[in-house]
Amino acid sequence: MSYFEEVRLVDPDFVFDIQTTSCKDKRFTRYFWCFGPPKKIYKLLRPVVVIDETFLNRRYRGTLLAAIAIDPSNHIFPLAFLITDSETLN
Repeated sequence: MSYFEEVRLVDPDFVFDIQTTSCKDKRFTRYFWCFGPPKKIYKLLRPVVVIDETFLNRRYRGTLLAAIAIDPSNHIFPLAFLITDSETLN
């Protein structure tokens, strides 16, 4: 059983999607995940969503994107995450 399936046992609303190339080597291209609680309380958050990125260096290169909102108590609340192999214009 994969790590993501294990997380889904604890959080049934956990959403994830892994995309790979269609070649026989199945090279990683993107991975998206969102835990269940952000989906349930999204309507309680402030109406602004910020998307931030950071570049991954060293052995595993790529870009980590995070969608973040602010809750009513002015705390940062992470909504969803995406790791992709590089930036694209598509």
